[in-house]
Amino acid sequence: MLVRAVNPDNAIVWNLAETDIETYSEGVQNELQDCDINNLIESKVEYTTRSDWTKGWTPVEAITPTEAMMVGLTNSNYELTENGDGVTWGADNGLSLLDFMEVDEDGNCIGALDIDDPKWDELLDQITLDEAIQFIEKGGDDVENIDSIMLTRNYSQDGPVGFAFDQVAGYFVRWSEDMADEPTYTAESDEMGAYSMATMPTEPIVAATFNTELAQREGELFGEDALWANISSIFAPGVNLHRNPYCARNHEYYSENPVLTGVLGSAVSIGCESKGLMSEPKHFAFNHQESNRSGVSTFFTEQGARENELRGFQMLMSNNYCSGIMTAFNRAGTVFVGAFDNLLINIARDEWGYTGWYNTDMINGADYMNWRDVTIAGGGNCLTSSAYDTSQIGTMAASKDAIEKDTQFQEMMKYNIKYWLYNLAQSNAMNGLSATTEVNHVLTWWQMALYGADAAFAVLTVLFIALGVRKTRKNNTIKVEEV
Repeated sequence: MLVRAVNPDNAIVWNLAETDIETYSEGVQNELQDCDINNLIESKVEYTTRSDWTKGWTPVEAITPTEAMMVGLTNSNYELTENGDGVTWGADNGLSLLDFMEVDEDGNCIGALDIDDPKWDELLDQITLDEAIQFIEKGGDDVENIDSIMLTRNYSQDGPVGFAFDQVAGYFVRWSEDMADEPTYTAESDEMGAYSMATMPTEPIVAATFNTELAQREGELFGEDALWANISSIFAPGVNLHRNPYCARNHEYYSENPVLTGVLGSAVSIGCESKGLMSEPKHFAFNHQESNRSGVSTFFTEQGARENELRGFQMLMSNNYCSGIMTAFNRAGTVFVGAFDNLLINIARDEWGYTGWYNTDMINGADYMNWRDVTIAGGGNCLTSSAYDTSQIGTMAASKDAIEKDTQFQEMMKYNIKYWLYNLAQSNAMNGLSATTEVNHVLTWWQMALYGADAAFAVLTVLFIALGVRKTRKNNTIKVEEV
């Protein structure tokens, strides 16, 4: 096997010892066999290999899926059922997320309580089911508040080349007057209130420098912008590979080399996290095209995936340099990759030891990227604010009665949220909070106007229904005259 030794001068030396496949492969097993089309349809394609470059050039123009493949292709991986004895929600344990932040003697955050500590279960028991549903279902550009544990709402934004001003619309929109004591507080009247965040060079330009110090400094600048804009996470860096020169996202990915990608992506993430900004590399995984990417099936071998696409992600995730990961739009084989537990749990968590959270990309095809499959597969939360409202599956909130009967599903809800809380507890989302903080919800004038309009329309609706019923009864009355 390959043995790494570090000499006194900190130079890394590699020695090739006797091959030991058993030790080298400990804890690793095949997880992506269903992504190889030849395992689904016998001898369908030939793959190019290092030993035979003559294969793999014959195009496959059409594939007729088998019945087994249709389970994933019809997005029917999980159905809510009645099982188990239920789980605890809304317990009165007197905890807040602030209790799980670890600080040094100067009050600086140095991490969070170990994720395997059973005290996390007490915190999760304190969340209400309604809060958990909202947190998972409405995971758009807002990280939803969970009042029962004093998690205030915070914000996420794109992207790999820096925050876009048109998304933030001025720093001051993320601040409230009661946070005026914060060193980076920006009021609407502040001369810096309309300051536009600068975008950075595209990732191929960064990759061309081969300079990890510059990449880390870039991440630190992202973190500084996040403090001014009061944003807790950034959808960056992009760590897919350049598989096709015409992919429209190549400007957000470093190169065709997974090691260079992993090294530079790690440096950017380290820089972000040093300022309390949660980095969220994307798109996990196998996002090889931009056009028609939502729902496209990507087929590959286990070896090809682990040596190429996954290697860059592994460098970030196995070291937990990032707090979160954004999943892709495509399928891994026939299953939506954001609901593929072989990748999200078996490989990333069990093999790599990843302790960050997951978030889908923008919900583009709500019944395909559905909350049911995402949740049960450990896929975190769903980047949407309204996509499920008009979908066939419907909203998660509308299925609350069915969710309450499915213990397994509820346990996975808690499983997903736990990783979010673990990382939020050591991020800039906790800035400004203290043991005496109180969360008060206020309504803006336009929210009150909308509620007033809703109430007025409700009254008018009831009135018109009453008038309609009265008119119908009057028309149906038979007049009887005495003869």
